[in-house]
Amino acid sequence: MDKVSFTSLIRPVQAKEFSKSVSSIDRKNFVPYPWTFKQSVKAPKAYTTNICDCTVLGLTDGKDVFMAHLCPTQSVNHNRFELRRLLALNMDMKSPNLQAVLIGSKNTKISQKLYDMLKETVDGFRIPCSEMKISGDSGCSISTAYSAEKDEWLISCAKIDKLIKSGVKDNLEILKNVFKKVNISDCDEIA
Repeated sequence: MDKVSFTSLIRPVQAKEFSKSVSSIDRKNFVPYPWTFKQSVKAPKAYTTNICDCTVLGLTDGKDVFMAHLCPTQSVNHNRFELRRLLALNMDMKSPNLQAVLIGSKNTKISQKLYDMLKETVDGFRIPCSEMKISGDSGCSISTAYSAEKDEWLISCAKIDKLIKSGVKDNLEILKNVFKKVNISDCDEIA
């Protein structure tokens, strides 16, 4: 991919702020259970909740986001051909403005296999990708939302609430306390 012409912000927020932000997003732009390719959403704003052993792939061109919340126990989600087909149907895969975000997974073989397939696919298209991988808290359910209007990713969970309430102000430090791997691409920044 050529140089991306915009920078997405990634911001950890408390559950209350997350709920307020997603309340203005149409319910049809929510990625629901059972978290397969079929529930994926393409819209200027989208969100999903209950990311545990799942992985969320967000692909944006600055105008829309393609958001897939994929459960590793659903065998259809491990189909690389279907993933590539769905991406090509929803986004211009040759656009120089594409950016990706991967959020989630657990330290299990099946969860890592799905995450790795998603990362390899994004890398194969040469799309810059930010990663927030493996929540360190096994009971931590992550929520995320994207708004093209703000070009911003919101990330929320109980551990983020605790860290913010305890006075942690550095958002990168918050993310590093929640995820075992945080790798922010040059096209993104922590707000």
